Amino acid sequence: MFEHMTPERTANAIMQDTTFNGTYLIVEGTKDFNLYSKFFNIDDTVEIKQVGGKEKVRDIIKILEERKFNKKIGIIDADFSKILEEDQLVQDIFSTDYHDSEVMMFKSPALETVLYIYVTKKKLDEFMSGREIKESLLNIAKEIGLLKLANDLHSLGLAFKPKKIDGKNLKYKDFIDEKTLQFKGKEQLINTVFNYSINRSIQMVDKELVKQKIEELSEKEYDLLQLVNGHDLSNILFLLLKKSLRSSKKSLSDYNAIEDSFIMSYEARYFMETELFQNLYKWSSSNDANLFKEDIKELYQKMNVVEV
Repeated sequence: MFEHMTPERTANAIMQDTTFNGTYLIVEGTKDFNLYSKFFNIDDTVEIKQVGGKEKVRDIIKILEERKFNKKIGIIDADFSKILEEDQLVQDIFSTDYHDSEVMMFKSPALETVLYIYVTKKKLDEFMSGREIKESLLNIAKEIGLLKLANDLHSLGLAFKPKKIDGKNLKYKDFIDEKTLQFKGKEQLINTVFNYSINRSIQMVDKELVKQKIEELSEKEYDLLQLVNGHDLSNILFLLLKKSLRSSKKSLSDYNAIEDSFIMSYEARYFMETELFQNLYKWSSSNDANLFKEDIKELYQKMNVVEV
């Protein structure tokens, strides 16, 4: 649906809509819409448009800026920009505190809520046997993150997701043990991704070069919350809950259920603690825009997070 809507067409549609006088919030995709619609005043003064990717968000905001249209903001995932110290923002665009919105939710107390939707605390504690759950999940996701970063930096030609929405996903169980939730090793990860990339990538480099590049990156220290990908964390969590702990909840069908559970469990007070929220709040005040729901504004003022 998004591929047919160019940035120019979307910008034109926004400017030609005379029935709405509020602020347009441009986001990357459907799950961003589902998350941010919890907090923004979409009933009256904010319209959220999902446009199908970070570059489209940037392009639409730039086009609107060039046309002197001021009632717009964009939210994009940080991805690797903070690790690479890249300035990826343009005026009126804000990025997530961490790699993406899923990692932002994972960092919050919403993680515990999600876990206990599907398994009991006792069952989880027995399985973890003293290991810290958040650290364990991050350490596995780190390995995939390093490979994705290497692919990003060195154009290795690897693919990590299907070409089409209904295509086959990467099989995480091929490099993560379902029973123990232990990482099977870099060799197994690289082989899995390399095989998955066949017929999904135009040109891949030699496997030995992939190994070399990931080893080089492994010697460096990274902020894991900037390195790991929320999609990977969701898939690892799915393996933990469905396969390792054998959750009986019928709603736990795939990683999408995990991501939906995060969105439902992520409370306004968690969002208010983020730099993203505070930047948006300042923009709202400076531009006399009523972005947030009334109860959220009241709660934020009571919390005295910033001087209002």
